Amino acid sequence: MRTIIILILYVIIAILSIPAYLVEGVIRLIHPKTAAKIAQVIVRVVFRIVMFVSGCRKTIKGVENIPAGTPVMYAANHRSFYDIILAYATVPNQTAFISKMEIKKMPCVAQWMYFLNCLFMDRSDVKQNLNIILQAVDLVKNGYSIYIAPEGTRNATDTLLKFKEGSMKIATKGKCPIIPVCVHGTEEIFENQLPWIHKGKIRIEYGEPIYPEKLDKETQKHLGAYVRDIISDMYEKGLTDF
Repeated sequence: MRTIIILILYVIIAILSIPAYLVEGVIRLIHPKTAAKIAQVIVRVVFRIVMFVSGCRKTIKGVENIPAGTPVMYAANHRSFYDIILAYATVPNQTAFISKMEIKKMPCVAQWMYFLNCLFMDRSDVKQNLNIILQAVDLVKNGYSIYIAPEGTRNATDTLLKFKEGSMKIATKGKCPIIPVCVHGTEEIFENQLPWIHKGKIRIEYGEPIYPEKLDKETQKHLGAYVRDIISDMYEKGLTDF
C-alpha cells in the first residue's frame, strides 16, 4: 500500500511541478540563489511528506555541528536512495548534491535537482568527474554547500568502501570544512524490500567539522581515508543507538 501511495504522490507532485518550473525558471534568470532557496524549501517539504508516508521513524543527530553562515562539504556513507531524501529533509544550509548520471533521467526529480544546482557525475568518465569536482568547488566559493558520497556507489554493508580521494578536493580547493555524515537503516525502507516500500527506523548523524588546513601534511595527503575512518567509527557507535 505504501508503494502505491508513493507512486500516486510522485505523479501528483510531477503534475503540480509543471507551473512551478516556469516560476522557478523566471526567478533563476533574475536571482539564481533565490530560486535555489525556494527550490530547497519545496524539496524539503515534499521529502518530509515522502518519509512520513513511507513510515520512516527518523532520528537526527548533530545538526548543531554544522557551522552557520558558511558553506561546507558533507561527506557521507551511501546506503540507499532514501539517503538523499533524509539528508535534504535535514540539512540546514543551501546544499547541492553530487549524484550519479542515471538520476538525471528521472522526470521531475532531475528538474528540481537542476534548480538546486545539483551536479551529475558519470562514474565511467574520469575527465567528466574532474570537471564536476571543479564545478562543485565553484559552487562552494559562491556560498553553496556540497553533499557527496565519496564511496562512489550505494553500499549497504557494515564496512565502508574506500573513499575517492579526488572528492576531497572540493573541501581543500574550496577552503571549506568537511562535515562527516553517517546514515543507518535507509536500505531497509526500499532497496532491501524491492519492489515494495516498508516502514522502518532510519538515522542520520552529522559529525564535528573537519578543517583540512589544520591537519598535518601526511593526513592531508590521505584525507579521504581519514574522513572514512571517522564515519566508519560513527557507524559502529551508531549501531548501539539504532
